Amino acid sequence: MSAADSVARVIASLDWEGDPGPAPLAGPEADRLRTRLGDGAARWVAGATEKSLSALHAQIQDALAPWPVIRSFAQHVLIATLLGLAGHEELPAAREAIHHDLAEDVVSRDVPLSDITEALRTVQHEWLSLLIDAAVRLGQEGVGVVPELATSVGATMDAWIGAATEAIVEERRRVYQAEQVRIRSTVESLVAAAPVDVESATRLLRIRLLGWHLGCAIGSPPGGTVERRVLEGVIQGFARFAGTDRMLRYETTAGTVHIWVTAERPPRRPAVEDLHVPAPLLVGVGEPHPGTAGFRRTFLEASDALDLAARVGAPGGLCYGDAALAILLSRNEERARWFVEHALGELAGDTPEMADMRATLRAFFDTKMRIAPAAERLYLHRNTLIHRLERIQTLLGHPITERSAETQAALMLADLGSSLGSAAT
Repeated sequence: MSAADSVARVIASLDWEGDPGPAPLAGPEADRLRTRLGDGAARWVAGATEKSLSALHAQIQDALAPWPVIRSFAQHVLIATLLGLAGHEELPAAREAIHHDLAEDVVSRDVPLSDITEALRTVQHEWLSLLIDAAVRLGQEGVGVVPELATSVGATMDAWIGAATEAIVEERRRVYQAEQVRIRSTVESLVAAAPVDVESATRLLRIRLLGWHLGCAIGSPPGGTVERRVLEGVIQGFARFAGTDRMLRYETTAGTVHIWVTAERPPRRPAVEDLHVPAPLLVGVGEPHPGTAGFRRTFLEASDALDLAARVGAPGGLCYGDAALAILLSRNEERARWFVEHALGELAGDTPEMADMRATLRAFFDTKMRIAPAAERLYLHRNTLIHRLERIQTLLGHPITERSAETQAALMLADLGSSLGSAAT
């Protein structure tokens, strides 16, 4: 007699003994099982399901588990197991066959996948033990197919564990995407100054909206490409410098990443140099501000700083606090060009000599108007730098130390070059 015939005899011998017996199976799958394998197999599935669930109760002791759904799932899988053993591939393991309520419960309560796998292995062990008992009762013929029973039941359960895992992962993806949509909508409402429920938004965003916020915008010039690992390095560096791990992230379809770090007191604002931003990435860093209004304000400041950094080609980026006046003035490029001409005089000229003079003045301001550090940065002799600064004062028409804020803003705006030039045409 073939192994298949012997397995068929084992299945044909199945029935459930006990008083009282389990509730009869119901539904189309149960009817299919009775049609294919008889009433005894249906009673056996009902009894084996209850026995395996008792073992599962003792193992996990989870009063909140959806036991009716678990029972239906166990019956479905056991019917599929018997039909498979009998050569009927009518209930293949598939993600769609997993009851949605089961996947939803696992995800909503964050049950580890390892716990699900362990539970299904417990059920597998109970079923296989019962099948082996039935095989042994047939004598030598039944004992001979025990390895085949073990292999078949194990393979079937492997397939259903895979299907359950896929269903749970898909449910997690669905929940995550739904949450991400709500997060994006809440962030967009906040930056648009639309009214939001602060308590609900705090729970959703997982940051304290009434705390202090510091924003950073990260992007690259048009055409630039950046590896994700490089971007993540800048993001983590920003959070580390600010001294907090409470961070919210928002990405745009234009490729800009916005970060907020939140703290009980004003976070430490890094300088661009502290972030070690690799090209072609650029950052714009806002100032720390409190509350929902501060959440919006630091976002706008960081965005404006990033925009200006991209336009002037500032290495690494800009901090709003260092460029606020230039950002404000550059809102209107025609008037910005007029401001540059007024503040710099002849120094605003579009010649290599004037460009060199402006670079000298910028270095002087960057080194806090100290001769020695500026000369070192420019690779100039101290006396050469002094002569250049005297020439610059003549071009400006006033001492360099006068109206220094306006002069520095005009120098930054002058770097807009083609943008300001196009506004004049």
